[in-house]
Amino acid sequence: MQPSQRERNYLIRLLSDIIEDVQPQNPPEALDWIKLYRLAVWHNVSNMLFCGIDRLKDDKKPPQDVMLKFHSHFKKAMAKEATQHIAVEQLLETFEENNIACMPLKGYLVKYLYPRPDMRLMADIDILFKNEQTEQVKNLMLASGFTVQHQGGNHDIYYKKPFLNIEMHRRLISVESPYSYYLNKTWYRAKLKDGCKYTYELSLEDFYIYLLIHLTKHYAGGGTGIRSFLDIWLYHRSYAKEMNWNYIWAELEKINLREFADKVLGLCEVWFGNAPNNELYDEMTQYIFSSGVYGTQKHAVISAMNKKGGKKHPPGRIKHLYRLKLFFPPLSTMKILYPFVETLPILLPVCWMLRGFRCLIFKPRHTLQMLNKVQAISEEELASIRNLHEKSGLFRQKG
Repeated sequence: MQPSQRERNYLIRLLSDIIEDVQPQNPPEALDWIKLYRLAVWHNVSNMLFCGIDRLKDDKKPPQDVMLKFHSHFKKAMAKEATQHIAVEQLLETFEENNIACMPLKGYLVKYLYPRPDMRLMADIDILFKNEQTEQVKNLMLASGFTVQHQGGNHDIYYKKPFLNIEMHRRLISVESPYSYYLNKTWYRAKLKDGCKYTYELSLEDFYIYLLIHLTKHYAGGGTGIRSFLDIWLYHRSYAKEMNWNYIWAELEKINLREFADKVLGLCEVWFGNAPNNELYDEMTQYIFSSGVYGTQKHAVISAMNKKGGKKHPPGRIKHLYRLKLFFPPLSTMKILYPFVETLPILLPVCWMLRGFRCLIFKPRHTLQMLNKVQAISEEELASIRNLHEKSGLFRQKG
C-alpha cells in the first residue's frame, strides 16, 4: 500500500494529538477518509485513531459509514484488551503458584504508557520462559484451556478462543540474528518483580534496549509500522529522565545499534515532537508507511537478499544465492521443522527433499509466488533499500 502524503501526514498528526491529549487538528481539504481508514487498519491503529476522530467537530468528521468502521475497531479493541488482561493476569498467577520463571514482554507492558491500554492492540502476548520448563508450561497451558498451535524453535504458541494468542519464548530472537548473543543473556540482566518469586522484569534501560532490538529486527527485515515507533516514543517520553543513558549508549555500541537508535529517536521527534524533517527521515517514513504493522514479504525478500549479497555481487548473483538459501536452508532452520536432524545432521539432505516435497504438494501457489517475487525484484529496489538501511545506521561494520 502506497498512501498519499496527505493521509499519511494526517494519520501521524492525529496520533500525536491523541498521545498529547489535545484537541485534534482538523483534517486537510480533500482528505480521503477511506484511504486514511485503510492505512490505519494496515498499521493496526484504527481503534486508536477513533479516539481522535471522535473529538472532531461534527462537520469535520468522516462520513457516517466510515465513522462506524472506526468505531467498530474501537469497540473490538476494548473487548480484546479486557479479555487479554484478565487471562494473562490469571496465567502469571498460575505460573507463580507452580514455580515457573517467566517475564512478560513488549506490548503487555508498553500498553500502560498509552492514554488507554486498549489503544495498544496486541495480536499476541509474549512471555519469556526457561526452556527446561517447557513440559511444565505446556501442561499448565492445556489445563488452563489453551490448545497447542506450535511447539519448538524460538517460541511455543498457545491459543484460546475467541482471540487469545500466547507466545511462550524460550529465546527472544533467532540464533541467526546478530543480536542473539546479546539477548541470550537476558535472564542474567533480569530481576524479580516486587512481590513475586518467579515473575521477572528488566531494568528500564534493558527493556528500552530490548524494544529497540525488536524494532530493528522487523525494520531491517520485512519492515515495521508506525506503532513500533509509538512504543519507543512513549517509553522514551515516560522514562528518559530516569534512565542511565551512559549505560544505554554503551550497550548499544556493543551491538552496533547506537547510530540507528539515534535515527529512530530523531524520526520520532519529527513525527510526534517539533523537530524539522530532512531527506533521510522522509525516506524512512516512506519505507515504514509502505510496510504496514508487520512488514511486507517483498521488503523481507529484498532485505534478505541484501544481507546475502549486498554490494559484493551483481543482482543476478544475489538472486541465485537467495534461491539457494530458499531451497537449502541451514541446519539451524531445518532443525525447527525436523528436530531429529539436530542429532543426525547427516540427514539434512533428506530433510531438504522432504521440505521441497511438502512445499510443492501442499503450498504450490505460495512457492511459485515466492520465486516470482524474487525474480521480479529490480536492481534499483535492492540498491534503494540497502542504501536507506546504511544511511539509517544499519549493517555498518565496526571500525
